[in-house]
Amino acid sequence: MNTRKLHKKAGIFAGLFLLILSLTGFFLNHDQWNFQYQWTLPNSVLPDSVAKAEKSLFQSKVIHPEDVQWQIVGGMRGVFVSLDGGVNYQQTSKHQFYALRWLNNVLYGATEDGILRSKDYGLTWQAFALSGRWVNALAADGDKLLASVDKSHLVLLTPQAEILSETTVTLPEDQLAKNITLSRFVRDFHYGRGLFDNGWSLLLNDITAWILVFSALSGSWIWWSLRRAKKRQQESKGLVKWIKKVMGVHSHGLVLLAIPFLLLFALTGIALDHSQFFNKPLKQVVLPIETLPPVYRSLQEDIWSVDVKVDAKEDQQQAVTYRVGNRFGVYESADLSNWRKVSDGFAYRMTRLTDTLYVSGMGSPARIYTDYTGWLDIKAPHMFRDVYQKNYQAVYFKGHGKSDQQVPNLTDSSFYSIMLTLHDGTFFASWWVWINDFASVLLIILLVTGLMRWQKKPSGFKRLLKRQIKE
Repeated sequence: MNTRKLHKKAGIFAGLFLLILSLTGFFLNHDQWNFQYQWTLPNSVLPDSVAKAEKSLFQSKVIHPEDVQWQIVGGMRGVFVSLDGGVNYQQTSKHQFYALRWLNNVLYGATEDGILRSKDYGLTWQAFALSGRWVNALAADGDKLLASVDKSHLVLLTPQAEILSETTVTLPEDQLAKNITLSRFVRDFHYGRGLFDNGWSLLLNDITAWILVFSALSGSWIWWSLRRAKKRQQESKGLVKWIKKVMGVHSHGLVLLAIPFLLLFALTGIALDHSQFFNKPLKQVVLPIETLPPVYRSLQEDIWSVDVKVDAKEDQQQAVTYRVGNRFGVYESADLSNWRKVSDGFAYRMTRLTDTLYVSGMGSPARIYTDYTGWLDIKAPHMFRDVYQKNYQAVYFKGHGKSDQQVPNLTDSSFYSIMLTLHDGTFFASWWVWINDFASVLLIILLVTGLMRWQKKPSGFKRLLKRQIKE
């Protein structure tokens, strides 16, 4: 089989699957878009896997300070309140909630539209501060609230909504990680955060996704049109003219610039599809920081979690400790300007219960911190979303492992969950991951054969078209 036939057959078999993967990947890259959680379909017309994925959208859970039956759960579909221990829930807000935090019996929520506040234990919500801005993490203690905006800015506020300061986090070079594992890079690249800061990684992912969409659609159209032109013979001059134009764009040198990105997407996608098999060997490969893209030498847009601890001194002065968590670890500061790393490992979420700080790891151990014990690794569900206190016991919410998984049972599922299950294949079946792998292998074949054909592309495009029509 020659290169042209191999390229054509790979495109015929892979076209639809690559179109699904690229479109769904684009929407998943923008998980903060509100419409993705407002557009829904009844679960009765969807596979069970979509409803299961919908339950993973819940991000935070707290309980009433004086009533353990009063539970408040927040997530991408809004806030839900239960007065009977989680048996029945009522929705009290449709905003996206990333965190719920108590301060003096007032509940604050980090949302896509700033910080909201509830003075009646989650039943009603009012705008509090930072309206119109995406607040992805929130912490509260004493008389301070610390918010992360767009994963890049820290905003310090009072309970009266007064903004005390707003700043970016600049980490000293000697406080950055010296290396990362290949497993970390695989995930960062595939999810659009592995190359550059300031949104450039995500933009490159988007451009690459749309190039793949165009390539899949244009390649399918060229194949179909050539078949039509072959049947119509002399009547196909106008169609051949359009085929020539589309083929010119389909094989344009600018499109070929996406080949390295598409190749990496295919390889990292296969690795993530089978993370249980690949994760251990990938973690054994260490990449020095000098060999990595610029994002690992700055992490300007990588604030995943925050913490604030207010201690009163004997002279009534305050000693405030601020912390941020990113993919390198936990960083600490006393003035929001000078930062030092105090704990290694991706700090996915941070939750404070009185004097104990709980840190959820992503590819790293869960840990706690107190002034008496320092930093300690603990046995806890991997990537838990939140921690709340019930009957003087810490209860982990969500995560991989034994934790509180009780959330509202919704009768519909969001556009986002549909995109997620289409992308990982569980929308169709648990074994569909192998179809995705097959499509990724065919994509690699398309990239290689496409590059080979481009290098040998004849100057006379008409000869190429005539030969293909005759065949």
